[in-house]
Amino acid sequence: MAGYNSFIFEGHGTSEKTGAYDPGAVYGAVRENDLVDKIVTVAINYLKTTGLTIHRDENNYTDNDLGGNSYTAKAGISVHINAGGGTGTEIFVPSKEKYLIEDFKLVKNISEALGVTNRGVKSRDYNTGRIYMRNDGVALSYTDYYKEIRDAWGVGISLAIIEVGFIDTSDLQKIQANIDNVGFLIAQYIGKLCKVNINKPQNQEVSKDTYYRVVCGSFNDKVNAESRKKELESEGYSGVFIDVYKS
Repeated sequence: MAGYNSFIFEGHGTSEKTGAYDPGAVYGAVRENDLVDKIVTVAINYLKTTGLTIHRDENNYTDNDLGGNSYTAKAGISVHINAGGGTGTEIFVPSKEKYLIEDFKLVKNISEALGVTNRGVKSRDYNTGRIYMRNDGVALSYTDYYKEIRDAWGVGISLAIIEVGFIDTSDLQKIQANIDNVGFLIAQYIGKLCKVNINKPQNQEVSKDTYYRVVCGSFNDKVNAESRKKELESEGYSGVFIDVYKS
């Protein structure tokens, strides 16, 4: 048995039992599992600064990734990308889960970071397929629709499924442009479950007298240096100059 503080699972992926790969939703050359792998990598890197032990895995539906492990937070998240032509961020939680404040914060923060609709905190009934909008502090009582959530709740763990956005609409470009932001917000969510605050490092202020030089070549023959300078200028680059130095 392995002990962890919490977990972050990538939606779909490679089965530990069969070795089969499930890409999840696919749009052109973009696969859901590849996108969430990038997001989860960012989240894990932020969480490494906290000293927390986080279980990372691919949540292929044929596997039981929680089996045999222990989690001090008894809660975690599975990261997915939606499909079907919609837009927005939503999160599915266990029907019997009562405390949802961090779920409301996460879906709000991600939707704002992407500039997409906040589709809310939801649960879904296995028997009817009906989706219920949730309220913090109010538990429901029925069998959960999603196997990930059912399996986790069966061993006393609250697993939430975050659907970051839609792979087959304009959401995709917004997700791709905000991998770091989404990863940080998921890390922050896990940190809160573990009672640890995670803050993004602030960019260092740069003096107005500081400049960054881009070097496009180094030559011991001045003719070659001048040739490169003319080549760059002919391609539209301005401010090209030759700097002489001795090693």
